[in-house]
Amino acid sequence: MPADYTHFRRELQRIRDRSIDSELADLVDRLIADLERDQHANKRRFERFAENLQALDTRLLTIENSRFFRMLQAAGAFLRVVKRRSPLRRREGSARDDGNYQAWVVREAAQQPTTAEVSETACQFAYKPTISILMHVDRPRREWLDRAISSVRRQSYTEWELCICDDASGEDWLDEFLRKQSEADPRIRFVKSEERMGAASSLNRAGILSNGQYLAVFDKHDTLSQHALFYLTAALQEERFGMLYADEDRLDERDIRHDPILKPGWSPDLLTSSMYLGDFLAVSREAMDHVEWLRTGIDGAHIYDLALRLAESNVSVKHLPKVLVHSRSARDAAGPAKRALEDAVTRRGWQASVTEGQIPGAFQVRRRISGTPLASLVICSKTPKLLASCLKAIENRTAYPVREIVVVEHRLDNDASMARMLEKSHCVRVPYSGAFDFAAMNNRGVQAASGEIIVLMNDDVEPVSADWLNELIAHAQRPETGVVGARLLYPNGTIQHAGMAVGIMDGAGHPGRGDFEKAPWPWVRYTRNVSAVTGACMAFRRTVFEELGGFDPAFPINYNDVDLCLRASAAGYRVIYEPASVLRHHESATRHRGTTWHERELFYERWSNLFETGDPYYNPNLTHTREDCSLA
Repeated sequence: MPADYTHFRRELQRIRDRSIDSELADLVDRLIADLERDQHANKRRFERFAENLQALDTRLLTIENSRFFRMLQAAGAFLRVVKRRSPLRRREGSARDDGNYQAWVVREAAQQPTTAEVSETACQFAYKPTISILMHVDRPRREWLDRAISSVRRQSYTEWELCICDDASGEDWLDEFLRKQSEADPRIRFVKSEERMGAASSLNRAGILSNGQYLAVFDKHDTLSQHALFYLTAALQEERFGMLYADEDRLDERDIRHDPILKPGWSPDLLTSSMYLGDFLAVSREAMDHVEWLRTGIDGAHIYDLALRLAESNVSVKHLPKVLVHSRSARDAAGPAKRALEDAVTRRGWQASVTEGQIPGAFQVRRRISGTPLASLVICSKTPKLLASCLKAIENRTAYPVREIVVVEHRLDNDASMARMLEKSHCVRVPYSGAFDFAAMNNRGVQAASGEIIVLMNDDVEPVSADWLNELIAHAQRPETGVVGARLLYPNGTIQHAGMAVGIMDGAGHPGRGDFEKAPWPWVRYTRNVSAVTGACMAFRRTVFEELGGFDPAFPINYNDVDLCLRASAAGYRVIYEPASVLRHHESATRHRGTTWHERELFYERWSNLFETGDPYYNPNLTHTREDCSLA
């Protein structure tokens, strides 16, 4: 409904001038008058509602920022950390996680469509590709191989074929077993190698038997959920993706599902940290032909190598956020995986080396900084004690030497202590007075900075690793990078920031905050793409910041960092989280906590599309009402 009814009244007058049905015009006139009264009443109600919300916000923020409330929070955080670190608590937590997952599995099963419903939907598919499942068999366990093949035969989507290559296993029972499987279902075909070929060559040979438009690599001991191929095909109705992957979990000896691995959407930087896609990978034949199939001589990481080469071909990728694979297979061996990644770095022409990552099985691509760019560290502060501690930590624990520090002085109450402290430093000083405004203060700080690399820092942040700045600069120099953020830890060692997700908590939250790593979401220590990083420590090229117009002054306190990152993504840049850049964060030591209703509403309105589609880098199977990465 328009803001006023001038247009309608103008049309009514035109009707009266023509002497056309004046009674009807009078009736419409009275209806418009009623609507105007309702509009004014609703406007007053909404204004009162907004005033009440703002008043409630103020009261809650006062409580949240009170000394007593902070003491309670600190005590609670301390007790949680003590409990989580105790061996008994870890065992109890593991048992509880397993119990929660079992309950989640039951709920998931209850929500699955019936076979009849799947068949009816599949009949309406405009695109019904044959999916060729490739399997390499090498001295398998009979009962597990049987279950793997049975899980394929039970698929609700029937347009599949299973192509198996026996890699000279030498098992007496295997030939007869595979022959009977093939006789029972003509969609199953197999070939036997007389000499050992290795996994990659065996899968390539199995591929010779295939005719499908899509090829899916499947381990001989894993099983597929009943609707796995149906969901894969359903995703292909919207776009013919070149590569698809899904969430997974593990099977124990009793076939009980446990340890879910819930994955983010397509993250090229995470792929250079680990083979996070898993072992069940579906690839279009066109994409597979383009990269010339699996590369031999790198067995143990042949699927990882395939994924890296597909990524280099700019293949379109789809994540299916459903647990479709139940795995018994071991992870890629570290040696071959590292070699696969090193080969990718060489092919891509990166000036970088591959080192072990933050945890076993993870890698870090350590890029070399090009030249010696000046890095400007912009710090907003009103507290001399905090700032002094921050500056000292930067001086003592920063290996990168070509830097300047720009301090935006938030001057309050004519306090001269900040000026006295800064007079002894070599900082560029930017005075600022008035109410706290994170966006305006940092925009001024960046304007006063001279560096081509800008690093925004809170004054309650202190470096832990000497290479923290090197890691940020190396990413910020990449032409595809918009913003890069660091891993921030609370003084007790728990996570404060490991990338941000949109659509959780008050519009945006920190997955894992106040906790250690969670099993279903194990990506805290991996370099990866994210939707946003915190302004407490973020880096970018000056040119990117200027291109984006800096922080939006419409977000003076909250959401300014998230909004900047989302605008960077919308402009085609990547937002990257780098866990090797580690700092300690005394969160909210320098500013009030909490979010305001006005900024929250503006953020929801501006980025409503993300709330509807979901954060691409946060798994929808996880909770949106907390930051503990628990199952939804």
